[in-house]
Amino acid sequence: MSVTLDKVYESSAEKRTVVLWVSRHPPLPSQIDVLERKLGGVVVYQLAGIIPNAEAVIEYVKKLNATVVVPVLPLSIIARLAELAKSTGFTILLAKMEAIAATKDPEEVKRLVSENPWARTITTYADGVIRVFEFRCFERLIRVELVTEPF
Repeated sequence: MSVTLDKVYESSAEKRTVVLWVSRHPPLPSQIDVLERKLGGVVVYQLAGIIPNAEAVIEYVKKLNATVVVPVLPLSIIARLAELAKSTGFTILLAKMEAIAATKDPEEVKRLVSENPWARTITTYADGVIRVFEFRCFERLIRVELVTEPF
């Protein structure tokens, strides 16, 4: 599977912040709303597919002149992105999602999402479990730190 880049949202404001959304899921309406309230006008591009490393994301940051990146990626890639953000000059935002339910019942999933489609999404796992998540807020990533001790 290759990566795809699509413009998924563009506000009508004259001045717009370019946001690179790196996830297989497009942003929720509530997430777009928060981005606009915090950043003013925005244009959001979604980068989806298999992202091999942080440097691949940086290529798109530079190509689009993005100043905000919202990654849903493995922690190792996010940690490297945090390092590269310092020299490249973009902000990383993480979407804080609350787990609402985990079930294998598609009807329950449909009901739960319909209660708040503005802010809820699902993820299906290999074992057939479907988790419903609700967007709470964005948090700005400052650094990723791995702390260990002898075992």
